[in-house]
Amino acid sequence: MPARTPQTYCLTLDRTRINDVLRGAAAASLLPYEAICTFVFPSWLALARFMYDPAGRELAGDHAEFMDEGEMRYLVGDEYVLVEDGVRVN
Repeated sequence: MPARTPQTYCLTLDRTRINDVLRGAAAASLLPYEAICTFVFPSWLALARFMYDPAGRELAGDHAEFMDEGEMRYLVGDEYVLVEDGVRVN
């Protein structure tokens, strides 16, 4: 299982507000997605295990009902934590 899986929704109101704040400059830059789902894994091995675990398929039971795989895009990266004097900086 991923360490956490937050979901972020970009609603019409959000798009309107960011365009107001940036005086319309954001309109061409906004990605055309309604939502993003972030999966955070402690390692690449944990991701691979999750992707190929038969039990993981149960989590995606209604996946086809609300997601268009042809429109899905992936972004992968590393998360870095800033530590100062042995304490995590928020």
